[in-house]
Amino acid sequence: MRFFGHTLLARVYLYGLSMLALAAGASFVIGSYWLKPAIEVPARPSTTWIAWHLAEIADDPALLARELADIKRRTRLEFTLFSADGRRIASNAAAPPPPLSPGEVDQLLTEPWQFAEGAGVVAAISDGQLRHYVRVRYPVTDPGGVALAQLLAALLVLALLSMLLARSVTAPVEQLSKLTRAIGAGDLSVRARSERRDEIGDLARAFDEMASRIVGLRRSEKELLANVSHELRTPLARIRLALELARDGDITRASEYLTDIEEDLAELEVLLDDVMTAARLELSRGGGADAAPPLRRQPVEATALLEAARIRFARRFPERELLFDVESPLPTVLADPALLRRVLDNLLENAAKFSDPHQPIQLRGFASSATTLVMEVQDRGIGIDAQDLERVFEPFFRSDRSRTRATGGVGLGLAVVRRIVHAHGGTVTVTSEPAVGTRFRVEVPAASAEPAEQALATSAAYIA
Repeated sequence: MRFFGHTLLARVYLYGLSMLALAAGASFVIGSYWLKPAIEVPARPSTTWIAWHLAEIADDPALLARELADIKRRTRLEFTLFSADGRRIASNAAAPPPPLSPGEVDQLLTEPWQFAEGAGVVAAISDGQLRHYVRVRYPVTDPGGVALAQLLAALLVLALLSMLLARSVTAPVEQLSKLTRAIGAGDLSVRARSERRDEIGDLARAFDEMASRIVGLRRSEKELLANVSHELRTPLARIRLALELARDGDITRASEYLTDIEEDLAELEVLLDDVMTAARLELSRGGGADAAPPLRRQPVEATALLEAARIRFARRFPERELLFDVESPLPTVLADPALLRRVLDNLLENAAKFSDPHQPIQLRGFASSATTLVMEVQDRGIGIDAQDLERVFEPFFRSDRSRTRATGGVGLGLAVVRRIVHAHGGTVTVTSEPAVGTRFRVEVPAASAEPAEQALATSAAYIA
């Protein structure tokens, strides 16, 4: 296995080893300088009492031997009893220590018991004279060796467990890397399908969502091409037929197609405008280097904006009744007038296409507060099914799947509306009931107070 070729795996593994080494070092320091003294120091009074007891029975060799053997068996403590002149009386040590030097013996008169690490000396003094002394040795194991053995055992265990831990973290990451390369190679069917409930699982599910979105975008791209091709087929066929008739000298019949061709070209112009606007806003949102400026903001007087939309609707649909309801005064908005005009035109055109020709359409404008402009378009038409209501703003979605000339289009109009409104910091919502009608509500933040003359001058550019 290429262990250190996987950087994350090696980092996780070495991190675990480092933590264990630090823990072992801390355990050694605490054991040597805190726990060991905490155990030995309270035991010293008991050791002193045993030493005095041995000195008291020094004249009974049999009892002394039994006591020493019992102490060695029970406590593993080693006691060696000396007389004041340094003669060894008895010992239970495997290697009895030598007697003290004369100077050390004299020091016992002022310090009757002396303890160092793992050893000690206790004096038996009577009437101010040293009678005996006992050298004591604790069964101390080398703490460095114990700590080293513990560390090696722990490292061995951790080496096995950490490998499993590291693999559990890095294996799904490696799998995601493999899936990413597969998607890069064009295989859009791969999915992680992770059931983990941790960060790795969240990453895998995010990957699946991204892959599904890519598939959706590819499907939308293909649908766009198919829809645009469909929309282009009829006008191109009419233009070709008109040219053939004109070439054959039948000018009268060729001219009969001019009106239809003019309408077709107008629809194609709207279609291309929708595609270009959607692409422009998408590039801007994605931060593309070649993205055009998304908005050309300037003060727009709301009443003039709505009035211009009413005039354009009357020109395009002279047979349709439009109820125009605008409350005064309306706030000024700082917006791109061409894009806001597209919002109203798209909503009004949809209302005209998908409503009863004999029923009026309503265009309303009012201020819900001093900081918000509200524009509503309501029709009394076929409505939108509940299952389609949340998808009407998706690109290329059509609640009416037909492609008749009356309800043509590729499903970009409402997607463009939402992107434009969101680009202005606003919101767009829809409420609908089948066979009753649909209402679209657009809310756009109002601008700070601007001179009225500037707003009216801006509005004049698109009223015509």
